[in-house]
Amino acid sequence: MKKIWLRGDPHLHTTNSDGVLEARELIDACNKAGLDFIMITDHNHNSLKESYFDGDMLVIQGQEITDYLGHVNVWGKKVPKEPLYNTKTGEAVYEIKDEDGYVALLDSCRAAGAVISLNHPFCTNCPYRIDINRFDFDCVEIWNTVQHSDNMKCRDWWVGELLKGRRLAAVGGSDFHREYAFVPFLACPTTHVLCEEKSEKAVLKAIKEGRSVITNSPDSGMLYLTVGSAQVGDSVSLSAGCIAEIRAEKLRAKHTLRVYNNEKVIFEHKAAKFEKSFSAKAEIKEKGFVRAEITYRFSPFNEKLFCLGEYLFFKSKKIENIQKAKHLPDFIWAFTNPIWVE
Repeated sequence: MKKIWLRGDPHLHTTNSDGVLEARELIDACNKAGLDFIMITDHNHNSLKESYFDGDMLVIQGQEITDYLGHVNVWGKKVPKEPLYNTKTGEAVYEIKDEDGYVALLDSCRAAGAVISLNHPFCTNCPYRIDINRFDFDCVEIWNTVQHSDNMKCRDWWVGELLKGRRLAAVGGSDFHREYAFVPFLACPTTHVLCEEKSEKAVLKAIKEGRSVITNSPDSGMLYLTVGSAQVGDSVSLSAGCIAEIRAEKLRAKHTLRVYNNEKVIFEHKAAKFEKSFSAKAEIKEKGFVRAEITYRFSPFNEKLFCLGEYLFFKSKKIENIQKAKHLPDFIWAFTNPIWVE
């Protein structure tokens, strides 16, 4: 069966929690952005009775369980437990007394058939205050909203888990609440999913299996990684002349494309100018996995502006970073999930 690529945003909020758009307005905006599917994940609120199609847009049921201990997205099924509502603030909260209660709530979601995503696990403002190894999850959101330093901590942790042999799928979500000034937040980033069909079941299955590529926006360019007929999420056998092929679309000037075999870079290309399409091959020499990513660096002036923005958003950042701007890593513009090499 021929598979199709679908573009989506799995982390969105409406006026049912703390977003500024009603569901109708949000769906229209996502249609305009060129998305194929979305997941409405209001805080502690089941905004949808079930997944449905709005024209060509697949709208998948979801909820972000939001607690002091951590944030988790629940997709495809209603959270079995009902929250308590604060009549003064209008906020919904679950009656979770301790870590055991948190784990029990997530276990009930999994038992109901939901897909569980670990959200922004190293966020400065809302970190996990529970050992994330205490509960099961199907994927991890390593890219949350417009690019920032915490995402790179998540990326590094995820790669570390891959190097341990853990087959953990990664996604990206805009965590959209509203637009801010001139920065586009909706569908930044975008999760591209390789599916058998356009349905809730197919999308969630593909996400769990790591059949996805995450890009900065719906039209910022795409990465296609293959080994023979195998694509992201597949497994191949290591043999002599095992070749990874990579194709990058809309590669920007000064952006760097790398292909990794485990922790080793087996191909690298820094674009001198905009390249509408770039293709390359690299030999795979080790068992484990192969993956690809595109990274970039800010100019010195933009680094200072970025550091100021991080300082204002993450109050714990030190003010001297605005002056030095030496702490910034290379940021991701796009990345693939792995192809596994056995």
